[in-house]
Amino acid sequence: MPSIYGSVTSNTVHINEEINIQFHIQANSSFSRIIHRYDTIGSRDLPQATGISSTIPSKRMSTVATVFIVLATVVGFIFLCGLLWYIHRRWKRHKSSPTRTKAKPSTTPTIPVALVSPKRPPVDELLQCRKPLCEDYIRKLSLPKGYFGKKYDKCFCKKCHNRSKTDARCGNDCMELHGWIQLGLRPSQAHTKGLQVFREWKTSYYGTTPNRLSSILDSRFIPLDGDTLKDGTQYKSGHPDPSHCTTCPSLSHASESKFAVRSTFKAIDGNNYYVRVVLQCKQRPDGFSTLRLTSTCIDFTCNTGHCIDSTTGPSCICDEGFTGVKCDQQTSGFYNRIQLIPGLADPDILAINDDLFYLTGTFDGMVLPLFQSTDLINFQLKTTYNPSISDSFYKYCLIWAPDLSKHGTGYDLYFSAQRVLKSSSCPANGQDVTTFYTKASDNNLIFGAPVLVDFGNGAPKGRIATGCNTDGCLKTVRIDSAIVGPENNRWFFYVWFSGGNNIASFPMASPTSLVANAGPASFSIPSSEEMINEAPEVFWREGQYYLFISTAFFDSQYSMSYIMAPTIADLTRKRAVRIHSNAQRNSAGKLIQSHGHNSIVERRGQFFNIFHQGTFDSTGRLIERSTFKQRLTFRSDGSIQTLNTVSIRWTQLLLHQYSLDIVKKDGSVIGPCINFVRIGAKLETSFIGICPDGGDQLVNKGDIIAFRLFYTRNSIWRDFVEVKYDGVSDQLAFYLSGGITKHIVLRWNERLTGTKYSIDVRHKDGTWIAPCVGDLIIGSNIEYVFDRNCQTAKVFIEPNDISYIRVCSAINNDWGKAICGGLPYDGKMIYVAVTIP
Repeated sequence: MPSIYGSVTSNTVHINEEINIQFHIQANSSFSRIIHRYDTIGSRDLPQATGISSTIPSKRMSTVATVFIVLATVVGFIFLCGLLWYIHRRWKRHKSSPTRTKAKPSTTPTIPVALVSPKRPPVDELLQCRKPLCEDYIRKLSLPKGYFGKKYDKCFCKKCHNRSKTDARCGNDCMELHGWIQLGLRPSQAHTKGLQVFREWKTSYYGTTPNRLSSILDSRFIPLDGDTLKDGTQYKSGHPDPSHCTTCPSLSHASESKFAVRSTFKAIDGNNYYVRVVLQCKQRPDGFSTLRLTSTCIDFTCNTGHCIDSTTGPSCICDEGFTGVKCDQQTSGFYNRIQLIPGLADPDILAINDDLFYLTGTFDGMVLPLFQSTDLINFQLKTTYNPSISDSFYKYCLIWAPDLSKHGTGYDLYFSAQRVLKSSSCPANGQDVTTFYTKASDNNLIFGAPVLVDFGNGAPKGRIATGCNTDGCLKTVRIDSAIVGPENNRWFFYVWFSGGNNIASFPMASPTSLVANAGPASFSIPSSEEMINEAPEVFWREGQYYLFISTAFFDSQYSMSYIMAPTIADLTRKRAVRIHSNAQRNSAGKLIQSHGHNSIVERRGQFFNIFHQGTFDSTGRLIERSTFKQRLTFRSDGSIQTLNTVSIRWTQLLLHQYSLDIVKKDGSVIGPCINFVRIGAKLETSFIGICPDGGDQLVNKGDIIAFRLFYTRNSIWRDFVEVKYDGVSDQLAFYLSGGITKHIVLRWNERLTGTKYSIDVRHKDGTWIAPCVGDLIIGSNIEYVFDRNCQTAKVFIEPNDISYIRVCSAINNDWGKAICGGLPYDGKMIYVAVTIP
């Protein structure tokens, strides 16, 4: 089969030659004939006039008459030339009008997708960027993420693009691309470079329908009608002429209904939209018969990896955690935690592309090392930034919490430090750290002298001061350059001190518009957080923004939590704060391990948490921090599985006691991990990455293959139930034979900020208890452990008498407009997830 680039058949190539090459031949020969005609006229007429004057000497004309005749001849000649030029221009313009080419195209780099505003409901096109809607649409098609290359994305919607302004994104095609969203594909670098695709091939467009996209991208070429696809079915383009693969030279023609049929979908904003899909192609104008003599990377889809060509053909180099010929299978170590840089704390990572990453962090307090990696596992030192050397007047110390971001073609580096004169000692007594930034012009990461951050009058700024305790003093600044959206929608997140560490932010387009995100100055926070909310990290995924924060002192029970919201401005503690990790303590209650100050990076659709892990000695004193990596796993509602906790529950056997063992992937068993003295007759326990009754062994979730629950009523520990474990889930249930469910752990998706929730249940006889647990008890929480007690209704109901569970939500206590979601209940399930539409 022809490849995605090699899809031009010999027949269609012949047609292209007629259209393109013959046109130029006609234009050139016609122009030549016109010039020749001019020459003939000039050489024929002027000598005739001269000849007349030489053959009739007896009738010599006057000088005035002679001049008049010559001038008339010249004027006539000029008029005739102008007339012929006008006719030629009209002919050329007619010949160069747009024509459709019927040729099998070669497609790479992009899929422009246009969204047309529906008549109902109205949406103000000037206020809404359509790119998130298009991305949501593509997600709903369930296409493998490995097909797409976000770095090629371009937004030409009416919000982001000025049709009258030509720029580098669209060149001379700005008018035609206006209103479209371009979503990039991953081209085969070996193929495109070897064939000079982007330099020599022409751009064309192929209109198609959403249901055909998967077949085209999966096969890695645009099939002809009748071609057999991988699933055994025959391809049908739906185009008017099935005998050719029809491409168009213009986007407007390719998007006509006969090529790209309009469809509708419901977007994340709740509105219905029209959509058309067009593939932008690179099409070779001449023959393609020699292209596919040997197989190349274009024939391969490396789902989570990259392809390389060799003398034996193409092969996939799989990313960490994947295996298989096409990198589509998970390895046993898929959820393993990996150490990246020993001795590096407060890590910050920046992805330049899927195969190049820069990493920095806190080191010795005097310099900032910058590491480089191509596989997100092995990092090499690229350079070291020493601000004391770069600055001629000052020296710096207590350098920590750097943040590296890309801005245009250069880089910005923010960090916190003390600054003193060259002749002074550092650290300086009584001086607080503040925040500086410096710039580098290119990938060499050679940064200059730092300056204090200053966002203008009335906006936060760094200051050399003592007793810094106002929002004007920036500490541990973080700027998230990975935010999805237009450049003018970037936000700056920073930490300031008032009664503890607090997080605030502002849009960089409006630095005085401050938002309080977290911290004791604006919110009531648990005592376990020790008045510390710091290290903000923001990223975007599938329509949701995430704000990670680290809580408590770095040398204490440091841990990570996060907030989810549909907009950046909503990333505050007014929404649910979800715990991601817990500091681990041994059987004596001493700290043994902590986690925090993280940075999130994406690689080919996989998200990774880069964080520092603290190690403590036997007395609970912090002795080391090193940088680790852990894959993030998302639930269907977008929430994240925890780093190191598993909530374990089981059904009740009367008069029994329980004990928990774990089975590791290497076949070893730690038992008991949590013994009956700690659990007793309770029906739940929490595994937090350590076995307090198994010699205080630390065990990462990714190293566990199964949990075993032992149970007894006579102190003979023989009977147990084993449940397989996936290495990542934070909930696990045991259903013992003859056991009775006593608790239901409910979880639901979060709606708008400030939404309140309530729980209703239905008896098996069809009667409802509504509300069973009201909003005054649940509030804005998104989890609730139902223990048979309908507190609002003041009645009890056993889980085995419940046939349906419903969670309702209301904004501003308007329960008359409540929105509810629910599902049937079997009377046994312990963990239940409800989706509120």
